[in-house]
Amino acid sequence: GLAKAGGRAELLQDELLLFKMAPPPEPWDPPTNLFMFWGQAPNKRFGHSGDNLRQLMRLGRLRGGKYHDPNFVSDWRSEQFREMAESCCTTLLVAPMKNNMPVWTASSADAQRLRNYVANGNHLILTGGSLVSLEFLNRYFYYQIEPLSTPVLGARAKGFGNYSPGPWKKLKSAFLPGVYKATPDILRQEVTEVTALSLDSLPSGTNVLYMDPTSTPAFQTIFCQRISPVHGAGPVKTLPRECPKYAKMGYPCSCGTITYLGYDWHGDVDASDWDEVMLASVEYQSDPDESVTMSPNCPAAIVAAPWEDPHAPLPPPA
Repeated sequence: GLAKAGGRAELLQDELLLFKMAPPPEPWDPPTNLFMFWGQAPNKRFGHSGDNLRQLMRLGRLRGGKYHDPNFVSDWRSEQFREMAESCCTTLLVAPMKNNMPVWTASSADAQRLRNYVANGNHLILTGGSLVSLEFLNRYFYYQIEPLSTPVLGARAKGFGNYSPGPWKKLKSAFLPGVYKATPDILRQEVTEVTALSLDSLPSGTNVLYMDPTSTPAFQTIFCQRISPVHGAGPVKTLPRECPKYAKMGYPCSCGTITYLGYDWHGDVDASDWDEVMLASVEYQSDPDESVTMSPNCPAAIVAAPWEDPHAPLPPPA
């Protein structure tokens, strides 16, 4: 017995070795320039798309039976959005429009304010799950993007309607923003909760994030406007590739980003991969590697436009 005890004593060390676990990951906090549309359109019921995205973004405090947050935008016509539309550099997340969609004339002041918001170096994130977000995008930004209809094999092919089975692979190219480098390589269809759009219908200036041979459920597109040469006329939508040409003519562009993520976030059971892509998207506008001004579309310094205000009244005749 003593020999055994002595043997154990010989194995003891003079110094104690402490085993430690890796520290827990830092909790994610939303960027300070992130706003979320919280008007009538999103479904705010517990467990539904609007509330699931609100929880993912960690926005809102419950008070009086409702969630409140200074970064909630309650109305497109609110003073808050008017100020946001005339400044840079924020991100506005719009949950799936389950309840309604604002209906304006495309040339109305409300629609123009929405376009001004994006073109002033801001970032608009639209989500899928239905064709309402697509109609919103096409109607107010003058696009003609179409959903994909995947045909059924066979002589009597009728198609799957607006359904695409996926999966979609991440397009790893030099144009992939750094915030998406760590997102999943593959996104999958979740029953019918992903609305994928036809690659052939995407506008000029689009950066595809995920794709299969014919469709994409996630992309970014650059939206630009230039000052109209007609005095008093509103800004003119301009293709990004044509902005240098008009800048030489004295009509420079201002541009922003629109991101489309075609997932619904309804139920949010198997949405972890889509959650990662969404979190990367809201970080895109606040990534300091993209721009000093926290906007990939803004220059290093934001200065007043050198041209005359096109909406100013004409001077009285001499």
